[in-house]
Amino acid sequence: MRGIDSNILVYALNKDLPEHLPCKELLIDIVNGNELVSIPSIVFMECFHALVKAFKYKEVEVKKRLIAIIDSKNINVLDISTSSILFAFEIAEKYRTGGRDSLIAASLLENKIQEIYSHDSDFDNIKLIKRIDPIQF
Repeated sequence: MRGIDSNILVYALNKDLPEHLPCKELLIDIVNGNELVSIPSIVFMECFHALVKAFKYKEVEVKKRLIAIIDSKNINVLDISTSSILFAFEIAEKYRTGGRDSLIAASLLENKIQEIYSHDSDFDNIKLIKRIDPIQF
């Protein structure tokens, strides 16, 4: 099983971005049952924030799309626990990564998930997790 980073969902849901097509295809594969993935709950709020604030999508539309992803039987949504937060502090300190990326990694690792779909090379610094970039330019 793999995790998914926020940027993959943002690209999949924003057709105006050059990264859209490969991320949309990945999401379609997942929804169609070709793969089971886990997504930390913070990822959905990061996506909501980016699509509404940065890309000016309507809140109701973003909410509808994100709920459809959450409701997919092939997507496991991971809750953020206190232990995830404490582990994220350790990851951030050791690997010099940002708080949200550290929390995403911690949540995945606590659930024995060691691979993440992401276009964010900052995950390469976290030696405990392998980044898989579905975007090939």
